[in-house]
Amino acid sequence: MKIHVYAGLKDYFLPEFELADEVHNTDQLKACLLAINAQAGKLLSTCRFAVEDGFIDNTYNFKAHETVIVVPPSSGG
Repeated sequence: MKIHVYAGLKDYFLPEFELADEVHNTDQLKACLLAINAQAGKLLSTCRFAVEDGFIDNTYNFKAHETVIVVPPSSGG
């Protein structure tokens, strides 16, 4: 599974990386990301996840070769 992160998450992870662990939903993905860098926990708890062109929730079942986008909250000005 390929992971893309943006904004403040780049302080904790590479912008794009492969995840070798098999995950089935966003809770499992968060757990894997926390295992990579536990310091990202506060930010990860507020992130949304997207596959292709749409946001997903925890009921979405990941497929092995999907690209998942992790989107932190944004602020405008």
